[in-house]
Amino acid sequence: MDPSPTASTSAAPSTSKLPSSVPLSPAIMSSFKPAKVFRKHNELGKSFTGLAFDDKGDMLITSGEDESMQLFDARQGKHVKQLYSKKYGVHLARFTHKSSTIIYASTKGNDDIRYLSLHDNSYLRYFKGHKKRVVSLEMSPQDDTFLSGATDDTVRLWDLRTQNAQGLLNVAGHPCVAYDPSGSVFAVALNLRSTILMYDLRQFDKQPFLSVHIDDPVLLERSFPPRTPIYTSLSFSNDGKWLLVGTSGDTHYVVDAFDGNLVARLECPPDQIAIGLERAIVPPYDRPVEPAAGLSSEEVKWSPDGRYVVSGPSLLSLSLLRPRR
Repeated sequence: MDPSPTASTSAAPSTSKLPSSVPLSPAIMSSFKPAKVFRKHNELGKSFTGLAFDDKGDMLITSGEDESMQLFDARQGKHVKQLYSKKYGVHLARFTHKSSTIIYASTKGNDDIRYLSLHDNSYLRYFKGHKKRVVSLEMSPQDDTFLSGATDDTVRLWDLRTQNAQGLLNVAGHPCVAYDPSGSVFAVALNLRSTILMYDLRQFDKQPFLSVHIDDPVLLERSFPPRTPIYTSLSFSNDGKWLLVGTSGDTHYVVDAFDGNLVARLECPPDQIAIGLERAIVPPYDRPVEPAAGLSSEEVKWSPDGRYVVSGPSLLSLSLLRPRR
């Protein structure tokens, strides 16, 4: 259904026509303003925990703590429909390569991954295997396979055409997964070891071809042993050169995807006191940071050109971060 006048507010349409592509700059990105605000599409006091676009960028799906998914037409700026998963809960909703189907992780009942048709709200398949909560879920950019990571210390490779896992990795602790743009390489972040592992998808069950340990000297200056933030997301830049490591703290990292060198340490502006889930949002703000992960794994994302990182703090604002390479 379309949003009612009380459910959204719109900015006045622009009278100027923009070219088909505009090089991004800090000035341009800082000038962005909401074109429309959608309200009353989640229960009071419940947060959205995930956002995902389809391949063309036409459609947007959200998942939330209220166990709902909201489907939006991103081109037209319209709310299309609301779907609930009250029996199983919902997290990490992701489009397949069709805008009419999604996969998502369960949050209660069991830890299955569910394959859902948005057309008639019917399940097409359940992917069974994980024994604890799925915390990372990513479709391959090239085909109908996808990766999942769960707190049962496993990473699994799946194919939409069959309910059985096509591959299994036993890893240690809250793994995050990401495909590179070619779909032939994937990365796994291991929180217990502060390590990123790179794998060749064609040799899923072999040893990683690159192992990267992130040492943050700034954290070591603050405490010993250092309180390493929990890694909550991984994403490659569009050219595949850089790997963004998102955390639930104030600091995020950019790693060279070829040699594993730490390229950038991204720390949000000091005036934004509640940038991470680990940071206190009530006084005293300067009390020690304790590693903690929330439900979301969507704290940071690349801009389309791979030159900037957008971070969503726990307060109502956005931060624009620029890696220095």
